Amino acid sequence: MPDKNTPEYYAMGLLDQILLQGNDSRLYQALVQERGYTGSVSGGINSGLGNMFNYNGPMLWDGSLVYDKTVSADSVVAVLDREIQKLDKEGVSQELLDLAIVKMRSDLYDQVSQLYGFGKADLLATFALFENDPKRINQLETEFRKVTPELMQKTLREYLRPTNRTILTINPLAKS
Repeated sequence: MPDKNTPEYYAMGLLDQILLQGNDSRLYQALVQERGYTGSVSGGINSGLGNMFNYNGPMLWDGSLVYDKTVSADSVVAVLDREIQKLDKEGVSQELLDLAIVKMRSDLYDQVSQLYGFGKADLLATFALFENDPKRINQLETEFRKVTPELMQKTLREYLRPTNRTILTINPLAKS
């Protein structure tokens, strides 16, 4: 992940929305809908531990899926590469960027309303603890709206290149 609160950080949050979040995401469409390799994809920024805001320090963007045993790991990685390359080649249009912002905004409102207000308390505490500025919760949408298609392209090329990732394939039935 890019350093927290940089323009690239916000761009990466929007790339996460485009590539991984929801049934309209590029990876869900390619891996589930088109090829039937898996029933779902999951992941994100700080996934499994929190959200893209409630950490302090280095972080990863991660994705995971369980795929059918008739599918090779290489074919799953090839789909990932194709989707990232397609986004790189086509670029991120303003329309796609606007859709990602709407998804991010919706996700943020979901986070804030989680568990009878715990989500809001978590974000307020995060911004108070790590940045000494709990009012930052009110600036998040503005920060995402500053992201341009050019910044999305730059961030994609820097952070989603094949040499900047680790792939872990777990086969519980494999002999050691």
